[in-house]
Amino acid sequence: MSEVSQPPKETAHDEALFTVVAGEGDGFLLGLAAGDTAGGAWDLGYSATTEQATVIAYELIADGILDLDRVVTALLEMEGIEEREPVFRAESPEFRAWLDRARSGNVAAGLEPSLDAAVRATVLGVAFRRDPAGLVSETIALGRLFHEDAGTVAAGVVAAAAVAASCFAQSGLDLLAGVGETVELASGKMAGLRDSARLESLPGEVRVLIPHVGVASAEEAIAAAGGDRSDPLQMVLAGVLLAAPVAPRHHVAISEAAGLGASRLGAVVGAIVGARVGIRAWPWAFANDTWFAEIGRRLVRGPNETRDLPIPYAVEQHLMSGGRPGFH
Repeated sequence: MSEVSQPPKETAHDEALFTVVAGEGDGFLLGLAAGDTAGGAWDLGYSATTEQATVIAYELIADGILDLDRVVTALLEMEGIEEREPVFRAESPEFRAWLDRARSGNVAAGLEPSLDAAVRATVLGVAFRRDPAGLVSETIALGRLFHEDAGTVAAGVVAAAAVAASCFAQSGLDLLAGVGETVELASGKMAGLRDSARLESLPGEVRVLIPHVGVASAEEAIAAAGGDRSDPLQMVLAGVLLAAPVAPRHHVAISEAAGLGASRLGAVVGAIVGARVGIRAWPWAFANDTWFAEIGRRLVRGPNETRDLPIPYAVEQHLMSGGRPGFH
């Protein structure tokens, strides 16, 4: 009697070594909201982290350009400056301080290091995915609106570059190489920021990650990036390292990032992974997922129209004070 053949054992070589373009980035906001939710800043779902990205995406869908005055106005509308209740939830201390200054008419950048710039910049990574020079200049301009810390603004450039690369299915070494090329374009363009001298080593900080591509744990990733959890640039580099591999379970990198840097780093890695894998369901539930999917589609493919989309303030106000608690 002949032996029954057995299926071959799985090896590392049986896993996909590449990906194909899936929506050219349209899943970024859905992934961002998933990462924000996984980080738990707001215990009922996504937080001000996602809300800010949504507002910026609306501005870019409508106009295709980044008008900083309009961004400030839109954020203050969410803050309820027109005698309405504020709808930002679980905002970071840095963003809360910026809002308080802006409410008083002083739209001034803060000195504190922050992961906020990296989250906001993910939207620019999609919008300017075909324009590396524009991606760099617009990301730095947006970063300077909120922050004076050079590492914080540079973290935004890294995040935007990683999302842009993911829009075209880059992963692994290719993803790190794409980020490295983009940060080279940023060289010398962040002068005047606090501690800008440290950015001279940024291309090297990206290159040193290349031998570590494939790490799967947050501890390994932050150690490879330098080990300083208080440094937004090192934290975002760790997030890029977690997001780089093509993984059968796309959500694992997001979960690891959320464990390392809570909602904001979870959102950054969610945007990178979401841009690569496209619009898909994530293992944990959060409100307004179809809205986020449509915002991503429009930012990538148009139409350049938001008038037929829900008003962000109304969506968030309903979520916070609707007739029934929870998500429906």
